[in-house]
Amino acid sequence: MKIHHQENIKNFSLIFLSVLMSWSFYGHAAGTAGRCDRVTSTSSLSASAIAAGYTAKSWSGAGDSASQSSLGLPNIVSISSLTSFQPSGTLLASSVATILTSGHRIAYEPKQILFRCNAEAANDGLFEFYATNGDDDYGGRYETAEVPGAYFTYVQNVAIRLTNLTTGEYYSRYWKSRQLPEDDLYSDGTYTYVPASAFSNVFVELFKVEEVSRNPNNRRVYLYGRNQPAGYLAFKGGGRSPNLVDNADHNSNHSGFSAAWPAGWSLTNYVTFVRGASCKVNDYPSRVLMPKITVNELNQGVTSRANFTVSLECESGAVSSTVTSTDGNNGSANVAMGFLVNQSTAVSRAQELQLVNSSGALTWLLDTNYGTNGRAAGVGIRILDNNDNYLNLLPAKTAFGSGNNAGWYGFKDLLTLSGSGKSSDVYTGNFTAELGMIPNQKVTAGAVNAQLQIYVNFQ
Repeated sequence: MKIHHQENIKNFSLIFLSVLMSWSFYGHAAGTAGRCDRVTSTSSLSASAIAAGYTAKSWSGAGDSASQSSLGLPNIVSISSLTSFQPSGTLLASSVATILTSGHRIAYEPKQILFRCNAEAANDGLFEFYATNGDDDYGGRYETAEVPGAYFTYVQNVAIRLTNLTTGEYYSRYWKSRQLPEDDLYSDGTYTYVPASAFSNVFVELFKVEEVSRNPNNRRVYLYGRNQPAGYLAFKGGGRSPNLVDNADHNSNHSGFSAAWPAGWSLTNYVTFVRGASCKVNDYPSRVLMPKITVNELNQGVTSRANFTVSLECESGAVSSTVTSTDGNNGSANVAMGFLVNQSTAVSRAQELQLVNSSGALTWLLDTNYGTNGRAAGVGIRILDNNDNYLNLLPAKTAFGSGNNAGWYGFKDLLTLSGSGKSSDVYTGNFTAELGMIPNQKVTAGAVNAQLQIYVNFQ
């Protein structure tokens, strides 16, 4: 069993990006007959396109409210009051957002056609353009000097960086382009169709920055409410977005907005920022080895156990609670911890086996590749606290209920004070990983390799 930690204020992610050379030809204007039409109904699709599985429905384009959709970031993002906990450049949160579910308030279907272009337009080239929201003070106009490619948001101490996951390039307020490859499009011999899936996904990062002159909001608890996206994807071809060119300033060039812009990436209404005295993971085991156990022993109810220790460093005054943090002079920024199952297969298989409680938290941790060749089946791992109480496990980074039943625990409920410093305290707790037979499942022999993250966050 491997246990990895994830701090509330340092969410390190490794992304391997394949940088593709993308050639854009602007040496000649599109022919006068070049035309691309927005597709909002299957009546614009040929019989062969429909037979190939393509579909169409109404979509509005990347207007301000139309772009409000979850980017997959945690619902709560913590901002520490101490620079020693979160120095400039600290990664606060990150996610991969797809145009299908995150670029538009109404989700696109993978084979939903957005544009239909005649042969002349297709020959001239069909392009994706991307940029930050360069005409908005808090949506991509001002780049911070502290983190390359990151732009100030409306929240003090927070900057956002967007990366095009096809080209590997950061978004900037100056437009960049990528020619859509033929393999991502569909042609029926007469028209070329552009599906939503042809457009690039985005890697979203939120960083801690020290400069606060560009972002005014410093509330203790703030649900991001500014009605502006942080960046856009635009389509150019056949008369759509005709004036978009590479390096044009989005501050003044909005050609095609918003009907020809399929996606906008927005924090609005989906991310709450909480600032105050926080905690970070101080010590943790990188690996916990479970003693071997036989199938016969497991069938008899015998378990295999291994102990491990976790410690947190908390700013003096950090409040241990699972109650939702509140704003105002009498409010508090409440800190809780949990164990996050960070492998999607382990989560989905546990849910399939109904190893969940009434709040949706997981009760068992399964192998990362549960059920595949060479992996044990019918067995799982449960986590116990120092008092031998089984803990509920978090199934996702995003908010999943509150309280112990949802997998959240006040840090002082699981840890005890083990040391104090000038401005922070250390809390330590002992835990047990227990491998055992899952009720009503057949045990088969094999290896078990499961992963957890220690997740500490404001509530």
